[in-house]
Amino acid sequence: MDALDLAIFALAMPLTIGVVQLLKEAFLPDRWAGLTAIAVGLLVGVMVRTAGIGDGGYGLAAITGAVAGLSAAGVWSGTKAATSK
Repeated sequence: MDALDLAIFALAMPLTIGVVQLLKEAFLPDRWAGLTAIAVGLLVGVMVRTAGIGDGGYGLAAITGAVAGLSAAGVWSGTKAATSK
């Protein structure tokens, strides 16, 4: 079994955080942010692989992107919980 592609993960996670935050500021309700982060991460992972970054195939890139989206949602909610009063 192949491991996640760290090059794709390292790019997909911050991009996912940024894109989801922009969507939330534009129109996205907060309750849909987690699901949106997974979808955006998946798309970003595939786009990064299409750009020639990473070693695996597109399936691995999609899974890595989805995991990056889950991680981005976790980082966001953890930071929000830690900084809220």
